[in-house]
Amino acid sequence: MKWVVLILLMLNVALGGYAYIQHTRPHPDANIADFQMNADKVRIVAEPPPAPKRAVEERTACLEWGSFGDLALRRVSDALSSLNLGDRIGARKEEITMNWWVHMPPQRSRARMQTKADELIELGVTDFDPIAEKGRWQYAISLGAFGDEKGAREYLAQLKSKGVRSADIARREQQMMQTTLVIRAPTPTESTKLVELATRFPGSIMRATQCAS
Repeated sequence: MKWVVLILLMLNVALGGYAYIQHTRPHPDANIADFQMNADKVRIVAEPPPAPKRAVEERTACLEWGSFGDLALRRVSDALSSLNLGDRIGARKEEITMNWWVHMPPQRSRARMQTKADELIELGVTDFDPIAEKGRWQYAISLGAFGDEKGAREYLAQLKSKGVRSADIARREQQMMQTTLVIRAPTPTESTKLVELATRFPGSIMRATQCAS
């Protein structure tokens, strides 16, 4: 019986010790402040606003006007000089097939061809090219080449109105280097003047487009 009493006594001591320890042990949340280091310095940072979407780049408006051979280009350049467009005028060259030709038929001699050239100058026609090379068109005078018949006939009518009587048109396929002018950012006033100017050059085409970057 003694050993039973001894065991019960030991159990009571163990239970008492456990109860004491649990009573004196700090509450698990009691020292939470110890872990809140520099709590007074903590601040909430607002989420940065989303980056603005890149604005769509606006393209500059241009007018393209062409195409012109060397003869007509001189007249066009003279006409444009009054608008003072400066470096806003660019040019693009390309080889184009021209199917119609305005010309004065071949003359009997070089002297006769020169006489016709002098008559043209007196009538105010300065865009022409005497042909001296041997061949079918020797001693003819070229007045302009056109991509379509309509432009050729319109220019012929313009020449007739100036008094050029012997000019004519004919089909003649030629590969020619032509120039298209590009006018950058014309103002409304300039655009109006340019459209009016284009009517003086039959066969030419003017169109609005976006400028190349």
